[in-house]
Amino acid sequence: MNYLKISYLCREVYNKKKTIMKVFCVSLLTFIAVACCNQQTENQSNAVSSSPQKNEVVENILNRRSIRSYKSEQVAQAQLDTIINCAINAPSAVNRQPWEVRVVQHADLLKKINDRVKTKSNNTKEDYSVFYNAPTLIIVARDKQNNYSASDCGMLAQNILLSAESLGLGTCVIGSLAGVFNDSDSGDLLKAIKLPDTHEVIYGIALGYKNETPDAKPREKAKVQFIR
Repeated sequence: MNYLKISYLCREVYNKKKTIMKVFCVSLLTFIAVACCNQQTENQSNAVSSSPQKNEVVENILNRRSIRSYKSEQVAQAQLDTIINCAINAPSAVNRQPWEVRVVQHADLLKKINDRVKTKSNNTKEDYSVFYNAPTLIIVARDKQNNYSASDCGMLAQNILLSAESLGLGTCVIGSLAGVFNDSDSGDLLKAIKLPDTHEVIYGIALGYKNETPDAKPREKAKVQFIR
């Protein structure tokens, strides 16, 4: 083998080694870049997962307000069906479900109820409405023989309030209706809502599309104590 041939072979080997080194370096740099990118993505994911997540149920509870001004538009039947279904799925002691619920949308009956309230309270204001002119009035009655019916009806009412809020509807609980319906001379009202003798009205709930957006009123956190 002559000198020229040996020189040529040495050059070939050197060039191949250079190519291999280049490939190795490029591969190594690519691996490092991908590893860094994956680490950054993981860090971002961890940051997102550790940050507070929006909870729609909590937001719904905190956004609910008592509404005292309503639009005249009537509540859609599909929305009513959803609200009532949520209402009757409230918990109750031994699952007795000791409530009776009436959804009143009849204009004449609503006027009659309001007029009776005005008479009982000696209210002479012409434009007075005990349910704030809401197009729908939900009446909740409790089983008089069930010791837990009041609290059970309270849980049913809360389901009504929160489900209505989630649908963009306003509500307001009206406790004064109990005194009117449970008077001895209110048999005609009880007959109109087909309420059995076993139950008594505990409150009403105004329901309709909101015509106001009131701010939240202060809450007294000091009334809550943790006993540990």
